[in-house]
This record gives sequence, C-alpha cells and structure tokens, in this order.
Amino acid sequence: EAKQAANVHATAVALRQALSIDADTAIAMKERRYAEDETKDNAAEIDLLKRILDLGKKNFSLSHNESSTESSPFSESSQAALNMAIDQVGRWDANAAQTILQAAGVEDAEVTIDETSRELRHVRKYAISLRESVGRCLEAVSALTSVWDSDNDARISKSRREFWAAMSTFFSGKVSKDLRNVRVLANAGVDTQDRGGWLGVKFEQESPLPQRRRCGEATKFYLKKRDSQAGILISRISKLLNEYERRLEGIECFVYMHIVGIQLEKHCSVVRAKSLSAWEKRTDISTAINVATKKKIPKLVEELRMKLDGLPQVSHTTVIKAKENHLASKTLKTDLHKLANRRLGRAQDVATERVIGIVSLWAKHEESVAMEEVKALGKAVQEVELSIEASDVDRNADDFSFISSVKKEEEELNEPNQESSSTSKGIGVNRTLMI
Repeated sequence: EAKQAANVHATAVALRQALSIDADTAIAMKERRYAEDETKDNAAEIDLLKRILDLGKKNFSLSHNESSTESSPFSESSQAALNMAIDQVGRWDANAAQTILQAAGVEDAEVTIDETSRELRHVRKYAISLRESVGRCLEAVSALTSVWDSDNDARISKSRREFWAAMSTFFSGKVSKDLRNVRVLANAGVDTQDRGGWLGVKFEQESPLPQRRRCGEATKFYLKKRDSQAGILISRISKLLNEYERRLEGIECFVYMHIVGIQLEKHCSVVRAKSLSAWEKRTDISTAINVATKKKIPKLVEELRMKLDGLPQVSHTTVIKAKENHLASKTLKTDLHKLANRRLGRAQDVATERVIGIVSLWAKHEESVAMEEVKALGKAVQEVELSIEASDVDRNADDFSFISSVKKEEEELNEPNQESSSTSKGIGVNRTLMI
C-alpha cells in the first residue's frame, strides 16, 4: 500500500509539473478579459437577430402583398424566435437555427451541412467528437459518484471498512471462549488477548492483559486519509465538465450561425430571381398586348390577358425591394460569420485551459492525498512493529526451528528405501501425529 501511494504521489508531481505554465503565459492568461468581449457579442447577436426578423417581415409582406404583419402568424413566430435567442444567446443549436429561419420567411427551412464549406464541416465533426468525449467523462464521474453514495450497496468506503474490520479481527487473535481453542493457540505462540489493540478501545477492558499499542486506530486513520476529500474532488470535476459543455455549445453555435447566414442569403437570392423573372414575363406580355391591341387582334389580346392574369402580381417596386432584401441578407450573412469567427477565435485561445484545469485539479489532489497516505501508513507500520516484543520473536523463532528440524527428519525418513519403506512410513506418520 505504501509503495503504491508513493508511486501515485511521484506520478502526480510529475504530471502537475508537466502541466505547469511559465510566468509569461500566466500573465497573458490573466490579462485576457473575454467577459467584456462576450457581453458585446451577445448584444450584437440580439441586434443581428432583430435585423434578420425585420428582413423576414419584409419578405413576408413582399410575398403576400400585405402592408401590415402585426396580427399575422409571422409576428408570433418572430416573437418566439426572439425569445428563444435571448434564452440561448451564444448557444444556437439545430432547433434554434430552424426557428430563426422560419421566422425569417424561409418556408422550407432545413438545417443541413451539405452546402457548407469544408472547414465548417471539419469544425462540426470536431464538436461532435468532443461532445462524445465529454459525455463519456461525465458517465465515468457519475459512476464514481454512485460508489460514494451512502445509499449505494457498492459504496467503496463501506467495503474498505468491512475489509479492515475483518483483517483487524484476524490480527487481534480474538477467539471464542472455548478454553481448548485458547490453549492450542497459546501453545502455538498466538496472542489471543489482542495486546496489539487491533479491535479498538472498547475491547481493551475485556482483555486481562494490558494492550501494548493501538494498531486498529492507526489503520482506521489511514483509511480516513485515503478517502479524504475524494467526494469533493469528484464533485468539482463534475462541475468543471458541466461548464465544459458551455464551450461545446459555443462551438456548435459557430456552425449554426454560418448555416443560418448561408440559408438566409440563398432564400433571398431565390426570391429575387423569381420576382425578376415574373416581372420580366409580365412586361413582355404587357408589351405584346399593346402591340396586338394596335393591330386589332382581339382574340390574341384576350389570350395574352389570360396569361397575364395567371402570373404573380409583381411590379418594378417589388423587384427593387427583392433586390434590397437580397443585398441586406448578404450583409447579414457576413456579419453573422464575423461574429461566429470572433467567438471561435476566443475559444481557440483557451482551447486547452479547461482541460489543464481539470487534470491539474486531479493531480494536486492525488499529490496531497498520496503523501498523507504514506505518512499514515508509516505510522501504522510503526505501530505494528512496536506492538511486537522480543519475547514474541524468540518464541516464534524457537517454534519455527523446531518445526524445521522435524520436517528435515521426516524428509530423511521418507527417502526411497525399499528395505525399510514400511518402517520409515510408520515412523513418519507417528511423528506427524505427535506434531
């Protein structure tokens, strides 16, 4: 136990030294003030969302030819998207992205990765892998927490106490009050009075002989040191891992902000192209109607008017507004990507700090507790050594010498000898029975 504790301590010290950073890096870390930048970006995100919703309102009016959208279904979806964004600022997921796109007028809003860049797909793959790793770590911490739970049957501290209680009973030599057992063990040199104090203070009064030491208390003290603050360590690691999930949500937000920008610009581009195409068709048909009217071809005029009525009601003003909306969507796409890139850049600057923090916390705990274990074990071993007197050693040495000589004689008698095999075997059996 002491050797293992010493090895753990040495490994923890080496790990902590490997994770330590120089003074310049520590100063640079302290000088980084990301809280203020994050607050500004959160406000910028809400402002961008309002601009997206305003653009969606314009697209809705443009496609439905309505001057007011206050009581339309669009206003409800817009408010729902705004509320969601405020609650999840900096933490966009697939559901949030889809809600925002629908509120922006994208009717077939599908959050896909197919149309994104290779770099964006790489970041998304990294985020998925990282989330799986953090999930496995949280499962491991949960399993450790369960064995420290007082209501759990597999509680590790309880198992240790029961093990040491059984070992202490064994080392104490305490037996039932059957005098034959006591006499046999006493003749064999076994102390049946627990003079080493393995069973604790409450058995001291029952012993007719004074206890020499307190070995039981020393071993219990070691158990306390070994389990010292383990529950606190597990709780702190669990808290750090839960905070690490916030970083994962930030990385995922980077991906979905890019997706929203791409899908929004694509939608406005399609709306602009359709508006322009419909306006050009109406213009061409109107020109043809004028020509047919001048040439007095009523049948052709009637046919052209039917085609004109079948086209969407698109004016030149509608085309201009669609163009403005498309240009605005490009600006929004650029601003969204800049915001996402700023946040990802800050996340990259502190990419390993949280990992180092978790591992350093663990290493410092093991370094401290392992050293306390070594000290407690040293005291326990010393207590056991002091509980043994010279008379105990001499008696055990005499018994060992006697048993060794008997075994040697028995081996000599059991050597292969065809002439006296039966006699030697009988002598060996008799001597064994005597022992």
